[in-house]
Amino acid sequence: MTWSFFGWLAWKALSRSLERSEDPVKLCVKWVGTLALVVTWAWTLKSLIQAGGYALGFLGPLITAAIGIIIGIIWAPSWGAMLARPLTHMFDGGDEPVDPEPFYAVAMAKRKRGQYDLAMMEIRKQLRTFPADMQGHVMLAEILVEDLSNAEGAFELLDQYLQNHELGAVQGAFVMNRLAEWEIRYRRNPEKARDWVRRIQEHYPDTEQAERATQKLAHMTDDAYLMYRKDPKNYLVQRHLSAPKHPNSPMESAGDDQATDRRRQALMEHLQEHPGDTSAREELAWLYADALGLWEKAIEELRVCSAMEHQPAARLAKWHHQMADIHCRYTGDVQEAKNILESYIQAYPDCVHTPTISMRIKRLKLESRAALNRLSQPGDDGRT
Repeated sequence: MTWSFFGWLAWKALSRSLERSEDPVKLCVKWVGTLALVVTWAWTLKSLIQAGGYALGFLGPLITAAIGIIIGIIWAPSWGAMLARPLTHMFDGGDEPVDPEPFYAVAMAKRKRGQYDLAMMEIRKQLRTFPADMQGHVMLAEILVEDLSNAEGAFELLDQYLQNHELGAVQGAFVMNRLAEWEIRYRRNPEKARDWVRRIQEHYPDTEQAERATQKLAHMTDDAYLMYRKDPKNYLVQRHLSAPKHPNSPMESAGDDQATDRRRQALMEHLQEHPGDTSAREELAWLYADALGLWEKAIEELRVCSAMEHQPAARLAKWHHQMADIHCRYTGDVQEAKNILESYIQAYPDCVHTPTISMRIKRLKLESRAALNRLSQPGDDGRT
């Protein structure tokens, strides 16, 4: 019973080693050679024991050492690899099989050379193996619309892809945003572009992609601006409105009450139609703080931004920093600024921005004192 158990255990170990080996034939040769050497060693020792005399004491150790050296030479590479495996696995991933992925480098190279038909053939070759791969379908559509001026074929290709595959929010939003850009650039159809962005909201509600689609729609209201803007990926609130001021730069037009009021009115009208446009709301907040001195309203607008769902952590951290900025610069209420920053830490204790906010809390008094000193100096920012 004992010998059968050890035999079964040895067989399982041998089978497993053969399965994991890169060269099973070579491993079998090693095992056969090792077994032959062990049998030879055992038979030789048995013969020496039967012969008796001084031969066993003299030849036995020599034969054992010689066979041990030969076995060591046979297995040294395998033993070395086994000892080094934990270190090498840190860099090459070990024996875990690599997930198969499509390879588009050849297609990209052919496209750069202007060999569009060959590039499409390479992409389709990969898609036969990976029919649901988004990158391949988008690359095909890009060649059709950008290189071959076949916009209809590109739209039909991606529309069919969206219908035949259940995509996640990230991939689906990427494809629909790309189609929206092409609607404007190649079909000159802003309304259809807005429809594609709305489809993101419909297909992926309560996601970050839906929130970004809301922001994008708020900046796609002016057809003429969309058709003739220089940067196809840049969207302003409205074409006739000036660009937002940087939060760290007080508005130079603070003395122009009429211009300030027009700007405020335009932003408020825009937010009535697009209440989820955080960039416009953020600009309105700084208009209140810098130009009108309405710090409570500025804080309120930034709080509305922070309360919106599915906002990235970086934006939330920025808005909390800006609320603290307003208190440090204008109200001098360091405690309230500290409370605002601490509320972010409590809500997101493990966020990457939390250590930075914690460090800022320690220097709030210095920030507030320096800001108030600047405001008290005439000619520094237009205030006395």
